[in-house]
Amino acid sequence: MAEAPTHVIDIESEIRCPADKMYDLLKNHLTQLPVVFPDIYKSATVLAGDGKSLGSVRRWTYLIHHTSDELLEVIEKLIEVDDENMSLTLSAVGGDVLKMHKQFDVKVTITPKGDGSLVKWHIIFVKVDEDDPHPDPYLEIFDDIHKRFELHYHKDE
Repeated sequence: MAEAPTHVIDIESEIRCPADKMYDLLKNHLTQLPVVFPDIYKSATVLAGDGKSLGSVRRWTYLIHHTSDELLEVIEKLIEVDDENMSLTLSAVGGDVLKMHKQFDVKVTITPKGDGSLVKWHIIFVKVDEDDPHPDPYLEIFDDIHKRFELHYHKDE
């Protein structure tokens, strides 16, 4: 039996927010996403570690509005932290995303660009069945995080 192929998707977007602020949210305050984006993220719980350092494990419940109103869950582990390059890598170790994916890893890198930043997402996944769909709804969530964080960051201007 042939091994399932590994798929890679890269997306990026520019946001009007300093890179260090976006990186701080994603690294140090990721469990606050249910407060900032309550219509997507319903809860965030640290299961192991401090939630922001290597080896930390977090459980999320969330909705993907474009596909369903079903509450989903993912358990993810922080497998790489690179503060110098403002980069984090997360790996799904449990939850609904693993029903269709044997592997689902996400690396996010934030780079200063002018007055804002460039946010790049590198998604590596292996489907359980090649007929399963690509994880496009997750890409939409990542894109939504950019837009909403930018609005959240500038709300007091």
